[in-house]
Amino acid sequence: MLHQGSSRARSWCQSTSKVLKEYFRPQQRNVSVSRLNTHFLEVGEGRSVAYQIIPGQRKPTVVMIPGLHSYTHMNGQKASCLLRYCDMHDYSCVVYDHECSGQSSKGHLKKVLFTNWVEDALAVTEKLTEGPVVLVGSSIGGWLSIITGLKLKERLHGLVLFSPALNYVWQHYHRHKAQLPPDTRRRLEAGDPHVHTHEYGNALLKEDFAADSLQYELDLSKTLDITCPVRIIHGLNDREIPSDQSMKLCLSLASEDVDLIYRKNSTHQLESPPDLELFLTTLDRMIKDNPVR
Repeated sequence: MLHQGSSRARSWCQSTSKVLKEYFRPQQRNVSVSRLNTHFLEVGEGRSVAYQIIPGQRKPTVVMIPGLHSYTHMNGQKASCLLRYCDMHDYSCVVYDHECSGQSSKGHLKKVLFTNWVEDALAVTEKLTEGPVVLVGSSIGGWLSIITGLKLKERLHGLVLFSPALNYVWQHYHRHKAQLPPDTRRRLEAGDPHVHTHEYGNALLKEDFAADSLQYELDLSKTLDITCPVRIIHGLNDREIPSDQSMKLCLSLASEDVDLIYRKNSTHQLESPPDLELFLTTLDRMIKDNPVR
């Protein structure tokens, strides 16, 4: 369940940091991102999530909300780059893994529901941060960031979303279930979980998890009551999420300060060095243009 290729992530992140060093004019600090301790937060009876945190004196606090696949987890490239950026600039930052995924894989796989992941995002943000927050989400993490932002509107200072996979879990479940052997499909229908090997990394397939997600689906024909600055980045080479969905999301947000950035040759993961550079410059610009008062 852990992200594979973390050494490559560090290498890419280091090369990206070199490119951005002159632009950002970072403050030098002594925290070693590669040596961060992993902690566990209790989110319910017998339930916990693994997280890493960098303290900082400046606001807002940045929280990265993970998605379904391992490249979005706290051992992934985006999380590594985000931690390094926040350390360099003295912002508090929290990254974590949802229950039954990544480093939080010791949970009850048969019991976990999408609601638990919503609760994870809320618990991490409410218990581990204070004051204004910027939520960063990739893929399903983008959907969960919006759900969390709608529940914590008074604290939401900004959103940065990569290929946000809105209303995705139900369709993802059925699409991949159809490709599995008959005996595996029968086990899924009987309620057993299945860890599906995917080009993006291992991911959970579970019928009640997917069905539970339906109650959180967003109606983009209605206004979403999010008024903070929002930045959305989407690759036109994305084979998972149609790029026009991000356009619909952009138009549905109540905020007047929304930027939608399309990258012609980028995939759903958005994790090439130029993608990571765009991520950090976009986050940096948004925070500087919207200082905490």
